Amino acid sequence: MIFLFGLLSFLLSVQISLRSFELLFERINYKVGIPQILSYLCAGICFCFIIFDFVNEKFWTVLLGCILSFLYVLTGEFILAKINTYSKLITIGYRLLLLGLVGLVLFYEDVTLFTPFIIMGLWISNTPLGTLHPKDMKFMNSLARVTPVIKSEEVVVSKNEIPFNFSNVGCKREIKGNLRLFNVLDYGIKPNCHIDQTDSVNQLIDTVGKQGGGVVFFPKGKYFFNCDKSSINFIKINHNNIVIEGEVSNNRKCLTELVNCNKTVSGVKNPWLSPFFITTGESIQQSNWFWGLQFRKWDKSQTTKSDSVSDPGSDGSILEPEYVTSVTVSAKKGETILVVEDTGKLSKYILIGLYNTDERGSLIRDILGVDIRPEWKTPLRAGTEQAPSFQWLVEIDQVIDKHRFSITQPLWRDCLMEFEPKIYNVELLENIVIRNLVITSRWNGLFRHHGLKGYYSIGQTQEMDYGWNAINMKRVAHSIVDNVYINNFTNPMYLLDCRNVTVSNVIIDGYDGHQGIKIYGHSCDNLLKNITFRNHFADMMGGEGNAYGNVFSNVRYLNPEYKPCDYDFHGFSEGPMSPPAYNLFDNIYGFRYIKMAGALYNQPACAQWNIWWNCVSEGEKKGDYIFYAYHYRSKIGLMKKFLFIAKAAKRKKPSQIIKIYKEQLSKANSRCMPKEQLCSLFKNIIIYGNKSLFVSQNNDNVKMIDSNKDCLPTSLIDN
Repeated sequence: MIFLFGLLSFLLSVQISLRSFELLFERINYKVGIPQILSYLCAGICFCFIIFDFVNEKFWTVLLGCILSFLYVLTGEFILAKINTYSKLITIGYRLLLLGLVGLVLFYEDVTLFTPFIIMGLWISNTPLGTLHPKDMKFMNSLARVTPVIKSEEVVVSKNEIPFNFSNVGCKREIKGNLRLFNVLDYGIKPNCHIDQTDSVNQLIDTVGKQGGGVVFFPKGKYFFNCDKSSINFIKINHNNIVIEGEVSNNRKCLTELVNCNKTVSGVKNPWLSPFFITTGESIQQSNWFWGLQFRKWDKSQTTKSDSVSDPGSDGSILEPEYVTSVTVSAKKGETILVVEDTGKLSKYILIGLYNTDERGSLIRDILGVDIRPEWKTPLRAGTEQAPSFQWLVEIDQVIDKHRFSITQPLWRDCLMEFEPKIYNVELLENIVIRNLVITSRWNGLFRHHGLKGYYSIGQTQEMDYGWNAINMKRVAHSIVDNVYINNFTNPMYLLDCRNVTVSNVIIDGYDGHQGIKIYGHSCDNLLKNITFRNHFADMMGGEGNAYGNVFSNVRYLNPEYKPCDYDFHGFSEGPMSPPAYNLFDNIYGFRYIKMAGALYNQPACAQWNIWWNCVSEGEKKGDYIFYAYHYRSKIGLMKKFLFIAKAAKRKKPSQIIKIYKEQLSKANSRCMPKEQLCSLFKNIIIYGNKSLFVSQNNDNVKMIDSNKDCLPTSLIDN
């Protein structure tokens, strides 16, 4: 009987989200819904149970029970994390065993207590350290949210006030409709049987590709992949004109499910570029490598490493494209014709590179628009090592003559001879389509952002950060991802070194993870629209590297739990590159701060001319500011101080530990900035029609106009 009452107390306390209680005590822009009411109701019942304990048992008995149960669950969850099983049955059985042992002790001592079970449930539900299958006992995650109706005034804004045109984004070609259909059932690939289909599917895709392309069709059912834990295996698309398609019902509900059974992290080099379950362009650019232009005077002694446990460091080596010619005449922003030495060897897709040609780094300073701070090591290298800070992946429209060609997208900036512009050929796949699929994994949801040294091993940390990845649209052009449901991945989607890709009608669900959708490397002119997030990611949506001209439109964050999310920028992908610029966030609901994140040496997180149009914030406090910078927040929190202590503890002498801790804390405190000044780290940010509780800022760095009004047209792109 004690065990049954304890189990009830445990299940009730698991429903309690302590974060939800912020909504009761602070003025936060968030509508309380059924999940929060459920959390409050369970908290009220548990509180009554606790009062019952203190009334019926001695104070010290209850207190001792609380302390022992906390230490017990802390140790128990640590052991479970080390086991790191993917089986829900084992996880549930293990926790029931813990509860049973507590119940047995109470029975033996002839004590009736609810509080120890409540403490255990609260820790599992709210631990900052991460836990296995964290949502499987929470009722609130079975509930759905819809976008609340937002009423506001309307203001007409001329499109001339927006300095860039986004009409060229997304797939601009109709994928060939006469492609041959290849039903996987005809090639021995069967659903609903626990047989690893990875090699068979890859062989079929290669066969289809060598025949000029086709539709690889998966009839309804569940297909299993990457089942061998001793190796990494994943679906590879290395040919043009490949369509991976599942079966749908009359209302377009996906009936085909592809299941990734094991992690794909490869952590020796650049684990953040580990293979994804479905990866394109692997034969062109293998995973775990950055691609692009290198420093002309590369200092190979320079290595970079963040404070993350999962970061093995980078030696700066990258894959490089083929140089073909140089620009001979300067061109202005908005022009589409370039004059070069010779057009004879140009390919369809090119990379235009502009170089820093003086030690001051005039190009990178012009790109960033803000003063480079001494702790930003990567941009400080740009001048002395002659970084190609502007690298733009673009498509050639036509070759006009021996010395001139036109491009499909007008120049984002002046292409001046003082920066010695050069042209490089780029190989991209075309006409890749992934549609009408449910993509799931066997991930157990164990996640704490970048792990915690001592609690998690490097391997575990790399797994939770980069081990369960769904779709990487890498080195492709004019391709599509449509009508896909992605469930239980720590990284659902990368767009890496690609252009003119359309991602539409995607639902992302399951356990909370690392990076939601990321535009990465040299991803340009991609369109991501009609995206719904039902879960939370540490780095929700944004980009890193020379990502230009991308559009996020009609994105909804509808997590039933109260966990605010932010727009995310991570700065330079690698030393020779520069941060994202010219990107548009259009009609976004539920996001909060514009966040400056990533390694300190790779700051600033974004360059100029990123635009927000008719977005609705959620989770912000009244009187707050829209910009947030992790490294420059107004005060150093307890968790950060704890990490400083852990880092200093590597030293054996106590005097050194104290000295190093004080030095780290002093450096961090010296960077602290008032919230209203964080906008100085950004330049030429345009925010029109943002509906929020944020204080409006309008200065040399930020153009923030018509807050809490709808700007017309409602969208800067045609949906």
